[in-house]
Amino acid sequence: MTKPVAIYARVSTEEQATEGYSIQGQIEEMETYAEQRGMEVVRRYLDEGVSGKNISGRPQMKRLLKDLGSGDFQAVIVYKIDRISRKSKDALEIAERCDQANVKLISLKEDMDITTPMGKMMFQMASNFSEYERNSIIERLKMGMNQRAKQGYYNGGRVYGYDSVNKELVINEEEAHVIQLIFNYAEEDLGYKAIVSRINSMGFKTKRGKDFAIHTIKTILDNPLYIGKIRFNMYENWIEKHRKGKNENYILVDGKHQAIISNEQWERVQKIRKKRSHKPSRSHTPYLLSGLVRCPQFGNGMVPGRSNGGNGKKYRYYVCGFHHNKGKTACRANSIRAERVEESVFEELKRIVAEPYVLKNIVQSVNDKRMNAKDPIDEQIRIHESKLRKIEGRIDNTTTQLMDDPTLAAIFKPKLQEMMEEKASLEQKIEELNVELSECDTAPIDEDALYHLLSNLETILSKSDITQQKALLHLIIKDIQITKDAPRRIGRRVEKINLHFDFTIEGLEHQTMDLLNTMNMDFIKPMESWELESMEGVNRSEVMDSLNILPLNEVRFPSINPKRPVHLL
Repeated sequence: MTKPVAIYARVSTEEQATEGYSIQGQIEEMETYAEQRGMEVVRRYLDEGVSGKNISGRPQMKRLLKDLGSGDFQAVIVYKIDRISRKSKDALEIAERCDQANVKLISLKEDMDITTPMGKMMFQMASNFSEYERNSIIERLKMGMNQRAKQGYYNGGRVYGYDSVNKELVINEEEAHVIQLIFNYAEEDLGYKAIVSRINSMGFKTKRGKDFAIHTIKTILDNPLYIGKIRFNMYENWIEKHRKGKNENYILVDGKHQAIISNEQWERVQKIRKKRSHKPSRSHTPYLLSGLVRCPQFGNGMVPGRSNGGNGKKYRYYVCGFHHNKGKTACRANSIRAERVEESVFEELKRIVAEPYVLKNIVQSVNDKRMNAKDPIDEQIRIHESKLRKIEGRIDNTTTQLMDDPTLAAIFKPKLQEMMEEKASLEQKIEELNVELSECDTAPIDEDALYHLLSNLETILSKSDITQQKALLHLIIKDIQITKDAPRRIGRRVEKINLHFDFTIEGLEHQTMDLLNTMNMDFIKPMESWELESMEGVNRSEVMDSLNILPLNEVRFPSINPKRPVHLL
């Protein structure tokens, strides 16, 4: 009787280029290993072009961890220990998850049995060495990039106004004209939004072919690259620390490239910007639903906005984020009174608790859907994989014909290119579906836990700060849709509220978990904030296994009619 096993393969773009790793190469060796030992490969988890730094960016690893308890396979084969993770902590936690699920972890290149004390020690040593190797590589790269920057060379990345030619910056004349316009407008004392509106109305686009945004303008006006300088290492460990990792001793030197803006104009613009800079006054009433309310035109998130009435009274609105950041060429304001949205949403959440049959029917309906949630995704994957196999066969046949008769190249080359593009498209679709599958949860919703959460919501929100309030509402609400039409003296209104109760690993944050712990819920195991680490590690999954509230599929509620109650289900 054959033993069912799964294989996991990972390769980053850099490793494939420098070390010769390839997904296909790993798969072939692991399948040969399994066949020689009477094993049948029943599952394949392939993360291609992703780093082993952590688990969060690897959809197939997350899917594997979720499937450990399915009973579909008895072992997981990896090519090397560093394919699991290049962080020893993550690698050890993954191994522990396998052990808890009674699934054996097999490394093809390192022959070790981690079920024994000696095997565990060897595994830890291999994991630590992988992490050391990764950190050493990063350190060498940083040293090289720092040295290159000190010599006045740009370290890569697309930058508006220049093209990279043979690793050197060369002025792009069309884009340089836009850079000059932006600085000229700033020198005329125009604000960011006014500059954005003018640039976008002229039809100019960013390097990515998108409209300019306020942030884009700020970044350009802040960048000394345009006066011939090289600035490097202003922020350290950006992925982990973001702006908190600001480095006071960053590199700023004369660059080898040609400037677009003169030093004199740069100084004038910075003085004007300094005079204009001020922190906007904050409203005493917070905008709790910013980002959740959706623009009725294109579905963009809506952001806070205010206006002054004729009597001097200030009014709170939600306005389209695209309009706010990119001007009227991107979208209309499509504003809606903040009080109207907030009242509608909170009344709807109260009604769910006040009418238990509504909640009961919601949970029953969603649980029915969740039971078979993976089936349509699996079917789509099978269809696309079948198409992929066919297109790969056609590519092989065409390549063989070209090798037999090179004179046919002119005829077959366009067709081959078309098939290669179709192959890439299918692979992309399969990857997207696998990500969707990895995030799909079929576990049932606990009605009592959900009721307890919603019934305590108002009390918890009243005791928390604004940041916590927003975080919790983002866990419960997916989005809020409003009407496109705005009748005179009535205005826009809430049309639909989509809930999703996003208590996934990614959805939870430290502050939100602390907030939930204050609810004294008998249905949820209490957790300490240290159990949910900033890096998405495996122990996040472990503690989340104890939650009875799990992610819901989309649940929709029409807004309440103030004149007549609406019974939904």
